[in-house]
Amino acid sequence: MITTEQERDKYRRMWDCWQYRQNSPGERLVPVFLKEADWRLGDTLLDVGCGTGRAGKKLSESGLAVALFDIAANAPEIPALPFIEGCLWEMPQKLLRFTWFYCCDVMEHIPTEHVDDCLDNLEAIADKGFFQIALHYDGWGHLICDELHLTVKPDLWWLDKLTKRWMVTILPGRESDRLLCLVEGKRADRLRSIQ
Repeated sequence: MITTEQERDKYRRMWDCWQYRQNSPGERLVPVFLKEADWRLGDTLLDVGCGTGRAGKKLSESGLAVALFDIAANAPEIPALPFIEGCLWEMPQKLLRFTWFYCCDVMEHIPTEHVDDCLDNLEAIADKGFFQIALHYDGWGHLICDELHLTVKPDLWWLDKLTKRWMVTILPGRESDRLLCLVEGKRADRLRSIQ
């Protein structure tokens, strides 16, 4: 079983590579979230696996109250936003609830044995979320002689996991090598239909 410390060490080494810092799928997808999600000014959002934090910064500039979350403390380069160092499958006990989570280019990095725990933790911290999940192997791990994408599965595998927890809306313009979707808690949907 892959441990938290093994992954933290791997990503500390990875974020020390300037080349890796140039790539930010989450930053590129901010306009898609802002257009497709039913967000409101002042909604709280946790940028999960925030990396450099550039996506979180753009989301914050759009009017969301953003906090950053990553396994490696050396990843973020945006000091103005609150940062929580942690492991997604071992979420801190006192983590606040958020309106949204933003999870781009993260889930494929999770060891397969920890995927369900990560999804359960995301479900516990927010009723709504945004996912971008790569369905292919990474091209960056060679910089540190390690593998980054540990759970490379087809979109139907991921959709099975997601629909057990949320109502899922697959977003238009999805590329064949990535799953792009919005999720909303089933409990929230049931409550809304009762009223």
